[in-house]
Amino acid sequence: MTHISRRPAALLVVVSLVAGLLVVFAPALAPVVAPQAQAADASDWDPGYIIDDSIFYSSNDMNASDVQNFLNGKVRSCRSGYTCLKDYSQSTDNRPSDRYCNGYSGSASETAAQIIDKVARSCGINQRALLVLLEKEQSLVTSTAPSSSQYSAAMGQGCPDTAPCDPATRGFFYQVYYSARQFEVYRLNPDSFGYRAQRWNNILYNPDSSCGTRSVFINNQATAGLYIYTPYTPNAAALNNLYGTGDACSAYGNRNFWRIYTDWFGDTRSYEPHPGFVDYWNSRGGAGGEMGKPTSYPVFVDANGQGWYQRFQKGVVYGSYYGGTAFVFNGPILDEYLRSGGPASGVSWPNAESTCSPASRCVQSFVGATITSTTAWGGHVIWGGLNDYWKSQGGLTGPLGAALNDVAYRTAGSQPAWVQNFEAGVLVQNPAGTFVVPYGPVLEAWQANGGGENWLGWPTSGYQCSNSGCAQRFAGGVITWSNATGAKVILGGFISEWDARGGLSKMGPATTDLRTSNISGGGWVQAYTGGVLAQSSYGMMLVPTGPQLTIWNASSQEKGWLGWPKSQQRCVASGCGQDFAGATLTTSETWGTHSIFGGLGGAWSAAGGLNGYGVALNDLRYTDTSGGGWVQHYQTGVITQQRTGSSIYTAYGPILNMWYHYGAENTWLGWPSASQSCTADGCIQQFQRGVARSDRAGNVSFLPR
Repeated sequence: MTHISRRPAALLVVVSLVAGLLVVFAPALAPVVAPQAQAADASDWDPGYIIDDSIFYSSNDMNASDVQNFLNGKVRSCRSGYTCLKDYSQSTDNRPSDRYCNGYSGSASETAAQIIDKVARSCGINQRALLVLLEKEQSLVTSTAPSSSQYSAAMGQGCPDTAPCDPATRGFFYQVYYSARQFEVYRLNPDSFGYRAQRWNNILYNPDSSCGTRSVFINNQATAGLYIYTPYTPNAAALNNLYGTGDACSAYGNRNFWRIYTDWFGDTRSYEPHPGFVDYWNSRGGAGGEMGKPTSYPVFVDANGQGWYQRFQKGVVYGSYYGGTAFVFNGPILDEYLRSGGPASGVSWPNAESTCSPASRCVQSFVGATITSTTAWGGHVIWGGLNDYWKSQGGLTGPLGAALNDVAYRTAGSQPAWVQNFEAGVLVQNPAGTFVVPYGPVLEAWQANGGGENWLGWPTSGYQCSNSGCAQRFAGGVITWSNATGAKVILGGFISEWDARGGLSKMGPATTDLRTSNISGGGWVQAYTGGVLAQSSYGMMLVPTGPQLTIWNASSQEKGWLGWPKSQQRCVASGCGQDFAGATLTTSETWGTHSIFGGLGGAWSAAGGLNGYGVALNDLRYTDTSGGGWVQHYQTGVITQQRTGSSIYTAYGPILNMWYHYGAENTWLGWPSASQSCTADGCIQQFQRGVARSDRAGNVSFLPR
């Protein structure tokens, strides 16, 4: 097993053998098995924050007596013939004071505990950190049979793997002194070494470069110093077996330092703001502000661009490359964020501060989603295309408001869709687009018919309104609504016909449900505010709202004497008309609505109908006089039909006026027997029992046959 505990010299910018600045490789050692009383948890490992500066550079945590008691507690007795660290002593010499340490006053005999404490105070390094370095390098603290070589290379300082230790640093005292001094060299010359605090650093997993590197943001100087001293970071295999070995690419030096310190002395990180959070925390009032005091150490997350988070009394602060620094307050949004997986999830890192309305409706943006919260409904994530649409509509202050539940992915029906409820309606994203179905009758009708997973399918347009009502399209139909009509569904060919005739703006909302009919070959009927659409063997016909529709409705529509409409309504200057199976209805503003049928109807149609005789001016009239017959007035004249004869057309003029003046068919002339014929000099018309003539001046004379 390879355990490399020194940074390669090639990574150094400043190297001085005389000053003890040369950093080289230490002998290979197996990972140390630490006590389990306060076992470290690999989930707490943060490669960019191994130990806090305030801990590592504190030299007042222990004194020589404390160190001795600690060593005594680690080894009860040594093996015969060996000297354990708790019993070790040596003579020490003076070391000069310099920029890095305050020097050292030697003694003829000093214990290991005294040496550790004096060096710690001279160079400003924690006694505990020195004890951990001694253990992780040569297992000297817990060894019951340490060798002389272990004491000679106690801290691995100046001791390469491939050569003897530098005589200038060999031996226990020099190892401890120059190792502590080396960390001060790192601290006071931070730009002289390849690994630096407060920046990203590519750190090898193993001396074998083929094992790869990890990009680590080193948070503080103590962590940078440990990486310069031991230039490898543990891989997943090393962390997964925290108290044992990993794989061929594992290195253990910095893992073991953190693990041993945690097991022996507790947390390596004080509850101080992460160095990258200090300015942000202070800007928000520090410990007495809106964040409160830190309640945990920072945690590194190697996901979604990497970042850190730290808990405070009133929430959690997150910092990342992609999202920047943002605080998530305790409450529904934080609860939902953590439930969704936090920064390592698809929600990713927060990229904005939270905002709230007076009604306790809150929102916070994240790199991959948005989370909203309400007092009644709690916090919910808005994802993907739904989030994009929601933000485009104004977000929390827009028409949709806050999310009321989690997004659901629906696969039933003709197409998949994502569905989420908001304060103002249901937001749906499907292959046709993203649409809102607002709360109200249309949504209720849609859901009553099975919603998007049934025959109506998902919405294919937004909710639209006009003066007459509102409508929304779905894959299988259109739902319309108004206060007067309620919600009705338009289906099949009725949709295209409704669209062709102006849709909501002209046809208006449906006023009845689509119904089937078995009359005369069958068909379908649906009413709208703009008329009734009827589909039968005659085709799709509209009976528009007006007097003709009133009569057709009063006659029971296709079930009555008029039957199915046979044509679309057509209009001329004098009025409008529409053909039905049983009659034609014409309408004019002056003369009203009248039906045309039978033989007179046939004659009227044959002569061009509206374009010929024009609209009817009255209802068809029947009398028994002179054998019986029918009479009806039209825009250009009168059509009569005897019971036993054909229809006769008589144009308006002196003859017709005089005939009507004296009683029409009730006069001695009887019924017309031929149509009127005219020349420049006047007109003539045959009747049953005589002939009528009119001259150029309009004078009429009647002659018996």
